[in-house]
Amino acid sequence: MFSQKHNKRNFKIHYTWIYLTELCNLHCEYCFYRHREQGREVLSEAIEKLFLLFEKEKTTPSTLIFSGGEAFLVKDKMFKIMAEVYQRFKSIPLHIQTNGLLIDKRDIETLLAFKVSLEFGIDGAFNQTARHRWGLKKELFKKLTENIQMCLKAGISCGCTMTVHPHEVQYMAEGLRFIQSLGLTQVDITPAAFEPWTPETVSNFKKQYLNLIRSSQFRKLFYIHEDVELMKPGMMDLSLHPPGYLLGGDPFLCLPEEKRKEFDLWDLKTGEFRPEIYAYYQKALMRMYNETSHILYRNQVCHSFELMNTMMGQEYMNTWAINDILRFQSKTHQALRSRKLLKKSVG
Repeated sequence: MFSQKHNKRNFKIHYTWIYLTELCNLHCEYCFYRHREQGREVLSEAIEKLFLLFEKEKTTPSTLIFSGGEAFLVKDKMFKIMAEVYQRFKSIPLHIQTNGLLIDKRDIETLLAFKVSLEFGIDGAFNQTARHRWGLKKELFKKLTENIQMCLKAGISCGCTMTVHPHEVQYMAEGLRFIQSLGLTQVDITPAAFEPWTPETVSNFKKQYLNLIRSSQFRKLFYIHEDVELMKPGMMDLSLHPPGYLLGGDPFLCLPEEKRKEFDLWDLKTGEFRPEIYAYYQKALMRMYNETSHILYRNQVCHSFELMNTMMGQEYMNTWAINDILRFQSKTHQALRSRKLLKKSVG
């Protein structure tokens, strides 16, 4: 699939997302998936070509992540793919990003069998979550919290993404307190994309975040794994989108259809990488390092957001705010690891 020259670059896949479907049973205001075309699913042919890529390159993702839309809308297909992964690549950790509304007791056995971890989308208590996850009624929110606790009780590894809208910054502590009450012990607090962040709301987010991470009540909840992961030249993420677009990382799901076509990494019919597009991604990746032997994973994500704007040829997304917050989180988590963060508090 790649030339010998490519192999000498030590190509290695890090995370890989499979966006199974464009369909979702909610319509979140800040969803990255800005362009749902016709509710398409990813083609089985594309899945097989992806697995052949793993085998031919003798590299597998550190984690294979299933997402959507809502992944559990096509759970039969998802579980079939997981069974195939389990047979061909037994060591790949499996992870599902979900709004949690469609999980039932019959799914628990399958999730446990494949050792799947779950990442629920919940931003706090009902009002805080439902204001921006449109379509989430009180009875559905109750179902979500019940499903989270059902999965935790079954012994499934569960975390959540708490997406913070700029209008909700003041409620971050309240949101964390509610999430903690559900029994979740790992929370990725992330700024809402495509929303009207200002210097003032970014500053307020940072102040709130610092106070919360310094609190002994909340400190262990914070997800900091990506801030200790080191990326080396040649390592890249992949994301597979319906019907079969392959892109060089997760942020590129924000791209509209015509741009996904333009920057599609492969020719799906042959499974071969398009040399000029592969070279484009590799050149962008190498620019990140600037003669450094490694960078932190979260910083690579920031570069990917900036690259997305380059692909669009315009300021398509408010990357300055998102990246300012992400880089701040990275520095904060590293300071926490060195215990420097605990020596003073923020007023």
